Amino acid sequence: MITRLISQYVISRKFVLLWCTLSIVGATACGREGVRVSRSATALSVALDTSRGAKIATLIVNGLSSAELNSIVTRDDSTWQQIIGVNVGAADAPPVVGHYSKNDSAIVFAPRFAFDAGRQYRVRVDAKQLSSSRTDSAQTFTVSLPAGDQTPHTGVARIFPGSDTLPENLLRWYIEFSGPMSRDGGLPYIKLLDDRNREVLHAFLPLDENFFNDDRTRYTAFLDPGRVKRGILPNELLGRAIRAGSNYSIVIDSTWHDASGLPLKSSFRKSFHVSAPDDSRIDLTQWKTSSPRAGTRDTLVISFPKPLDHGLLKRAIGVEVVNGAPFIGVADIARNETEWRFVPNADWTNNKYQVVVFSMLEDAAGNRIDRPFEVDMFDKVDKDATPARFYVPLTIRNQ
Repeated sequence: MITRLISQYVISRKFVLLWCTLSIVGATACGREGVRVSRSATALSVALDTSRGAKIATLIVNGLSSAELNSIVTRDDSTWQQIIGVNVGAADAPPVVGHYSKNDSAIVFAPRFAFDAGRQYRVRVDAKQLSSSRTDSAQTFTVSLPAGDQTPHTGVARIFPGSDTLPENLLRWYIEFSGPMSRDGGLPYIKLLDDRNREVLHAFLPLDENFFNDDRTRYTAFLDPGRVKRGILPNELLGRAIRAGSNYSIVIDSTWHDASGLPLKSSFRKSFHVSAPDDSRIDLTQWKTSSPRAGTRDTLVISFPKPLDHGLLKRAIGVEVVNGAPFIGVADIARNETEWRFVPNADWTNNKYQVVVFSMLEDAAGNRIDRPFEVDMFDKVDKDATPARFYVPLTIRNQ
């Protein structure tokens, strides 16, 4: 009985060993050594890992052997992209930018911006770059995140300049959204229409760069400065995109996608009248400042005789004590960019204060404090004579 059991065990063991050998050749795992060898022969696969949430999903490439993974030491992005190329949809689309890394079993790609839900991504994997024993051609995979809720929830919140009358030499618009937008450029979705509802062709700067802010909630649409500035060939051939005395509309199409891959809730339209061009510098002597009371946190109000650039106003004006120490508070912009309001975090005192204005501040037509936009490019400009800061004194009233 025991002899028969031993014989059956030996026969069974030989069968298991034979099965394992065949399985290793056939890329089926068997024991610890079998797992290691079988990984080298496993078919490549690509998947999106959403274990930490869809907003930070990563791309995982499985099926590479330990030797292939170990052959990756340090590689720059261009070399990584020869092994794994990630594109939005079509093969000729720009590559998705992100960070490549590896672990013990796979290559991991983390996009710089989150993958859009419902959008298809094309992934090309060329394992021959890692091993000369690979004979298969580069493989292409398609992955996507679930579309989820398809109800549009993002829209255009505001657009600046906010005035209904704008100068003929206007340079830019700021379009603010109620939520983050996709990585799509804005040019295909923004149109300038005349008073007959006809599109003004070649109105915008013909560069569809990343003109979003960091959280992709504000897009800057630039009118072509070559058409705005006098003496430049586009201006001489086409003239300015908007003409004084006429009415126009800027239209944002609802087909522009947000960060979830959904269209906007609705299209947006702002109509405006065009006034004569503004070629004058910003004149600080024309600014009117309020006089906060000492011992209070009165709002400091600065009024401008003309609208200033909304985006630059947020960064180019501050308050400091005359000795140079910054006076911290919260600033806001009102009255169609003709008013800057400042609420301090601490009480005003009897110290001397001043408003500091950085020279990068512009009005809607690109005029600065130290020079107008239409400066002659052949004029000599002494950069050392132009200070980086300008100052406006403040008066603090006693209680």
